[in-house]
Amino acid sequence: MLVKITDLPLCRSYWSCVASVRAALIALTVLTVLAVPAQAAGTIRFYAIVAAGGSVDAMARIVGEKFGPLVDATVVVENKPGGGGNLATQTVARAAPDGLSLLVSGNNHTSNLSLYKETGYQLEDLIPVAELMRGPAVIVVAAQSPYQSFDQLLADAKKRPKEISFGTAGIGTASHFAAEYTFFTAQVKMISVPYRGSGPSLTDLLGGQIPVAVSSLVAAMPLIKAGKLRALAVTSLKRWPGAEGIPTVAEFGMPGFEQLSWIGLFAPKGTPAATIERYSQAVKKVLTDPDVQRRVAGLGGIVGELGATEFKKFVDEDYVTVQQIVKSVGMKPD
Repeated sequence: MLVKITDLPLCRSYWSCVASVRAALIALTVLTVLAVPAQAAGTIRFYAIVAAGGSVDAMARIVGEKFGPLVDATVVVENKPGGGGNLATQTVARAAPDGLSLLVSGNNHTSNLSLYKETGYQLEDLIPVAELMRGPAVIVVAAQSPYQSFDQLLADAKKRPKEISFGTAGIGTASHFAAEYTFFTAQVKMISVPYRGSGPSLTDLLGGQIPVAVSSLVAAMPLIKAGKLRALAVTSLKRWPGAEGIPTVAEFGMPGFEQLSWIGLFAPKGTPAATIERYSQAVKKVLTDPDVQRRVAGLGGIVGELGATEFKKFVDEDYVTVQQIVKSVGMKPD
């Protein structure tokens, strides 16, 4: 921007001329600053606790895609599997609290502290930012199974304690905790058969190697819809959207029962409260996007509803529940 001498007011004295020039220079400086575009916050890394693929990785990418522009940053998803999620969690727990390193984790965040003697982090080392997603597990049997309903399975398990086995996605996974909590609450004793993922457990269920499986709803739903599996119950408190025909565990004499898998966003301890709130509000806005909600539904879940304060309370309570389950059933890591 050029300021011409002729644009300045006529000087009546030396000092009035100096004042006029000074005012013009200040105006020029302000206009110059406003003309410079805002600098991006930098590159934010979302550390996912699993390898590429699966709901945690998917949520990191779905949220990160729209989260970045809202906070003037570029989001890069870095998959850091290992130690059941401990490796990624340690990385973020030890990162600078500058808002550039965030953790995308799930139930492992609380369960690992109860399962492993050494995790490399404590619950208070990470600040909950926002819940991203949650969804139920489903108890399923093969289509030709004699169990027509969940209460039939429970009745048989009470008659034959420790004789009926059930498959899960692995020790310490969301489906394993859902299974153990369900059967513990129902006061039946069954045999846990851990697999490396829901897929292998469902394959063995179809093949007759195991009579029951507890799986994520997203993994089992295609087989349920195809008529190859019979869903006995879901672990949500209320019937799940898109799966309203499947009764809940709570409907079988366990009122109030609920055990959901969840995924959330965390920041290192010491991250400024203003940054946490800004990120929490950005996530909230992302999760109201209809496209995001559609994609999350495709993963068998619903978008999270908890902001930073509510999510912290949820994580603290989940940690207590997990400890109780681990002690009750004697769960141990692989």
